[in-house]
Amino acid sequence: AEIPGRFGEIDIMILSPGIDPKNSFIRQALLRKIPVAGEFEFAYSFVPDAVKRILVTGTNGKSTVTALTAFVLSAAGKNAIAGGNIGIPLTELLDKFKKNSVLVAELSSYNLEKHFSRKAFATDVGILLNIASDHLSRYRNMAEYAAVKKSVFAGLRPGGVGINGLSKPERADILKLKKDIYFRGNTMRFSPKALKKLTGAKELAYEKEKMKLLFEANKTNILAAAAAAFAMGVSAEKIRGAVYRFKPLANRLEYSGSHRGRIFINDSKATNVSSVLFALKNINRPLVLIMGGRDKGSSYKPLAGHMKNVKTLVAYGEAGAKIAKELKGKNKTITVKKFTDACMKALKKSARGDTILLSPGCSSFDQFKNFEERGKAFKKWLKNLT
Repeated sequence: AEIPGRFGEIDIMILSPGIDPKNSFIRQALLRKIPVAGEFEFAYSFVPDAVKRILVTGTNGKSTVTALTAFVLSAAGKNAIAGGNIGIPLTELLDKFKKNSVLVAELSSYNLEKHFSRKAFATDVGILLNIASDHLSRYRNMAEYAAVKKSVFAGLRPGGVGINGLSKPERADILKLKKDIYFRGNTMRFSPKALKKLTGAKELAYEKEKMKLLFEANKTNILAAAAAAFAMGVSAEKIRGAVYRFKPLANRLEYSGSHRGRIFINDSKATNVSSVLFALKNINRPLVLIMGGRDKGSSYKPLAGHMKNVKTLVAYGEAGAKIAKELKGKNKTITVKKFTDACMKALKKSARGDTILLSPGCSSFDQFKNFEERGKAFKKWLKNLT
């Protein structure tokens, strides 16, 4: 609601990413010609021109790619600074940039929205990993959401590189940008062959057993980060060594421990259906799956054909009833209200050799302030068991 008499005191209004620009307070500010900018948009205008920029977006995988890219660049001796949606606001990093810095920024669709300046974000490397249904309460439809994601390529500098994980039909309208974009579609999708075409380098070869990352679940993430590092002049050998040393981020298919012959995996960052689907496709073990939280408006039915390894589904929280209804008949399903009750039910219904997977497919806001807190609660519960 309007605060009488206060609009005259405002020079510019800065929005945090979670604030919907359709908010009535913001509309009132715009009617009064008060400039409105997103936090990332505002801060980005102060990044020195000499700083190289790598912008990473996609529905899933962007945090891992951002962190891995920055890690590889740092290991190669570059002054890489990671920020944005990964958890460090760009405004907090502005005093850290030097002429030789490389900014590696994770961008959600919210960060990519333009309010104050309609100019695209200038970048040396743009990465779009994938597009799947998410945040549909914010956008009118999938097409609008996809258009925001694809705008990561609109500001490529001369000689810039676009790394695109979309399939051929999805990427068609990007051609209109007439930028030097290297596509990853069909048989060339994020393949070593595609990287060779991009960089002229020899094909990368990795030994899975040397990796701390789950390789099958992170192939595209590794190759996207490798392509970005190549674009910054890092050799294949240095990339390979850094990839072997990189530790997985918390809450993203994170091995959390074992208890009584069960393995526990924390995938609390899986806040949409496509993330759960990704987990189900990449864990080939008997599963007890914990889903739930606050519903984001998407259907859970796309999971139905991928539940063959799920012995029991435990659905909790505000979305529990909807999840159970849409996946009914695919396995044994239990609904509970509280998160801790869901964890205990999952343990009770599991057996030796099973994996208990927390992959909620929902936001955390019904019982937690964010997905990180939910992941910590899961690991604390496990620690108390042992």
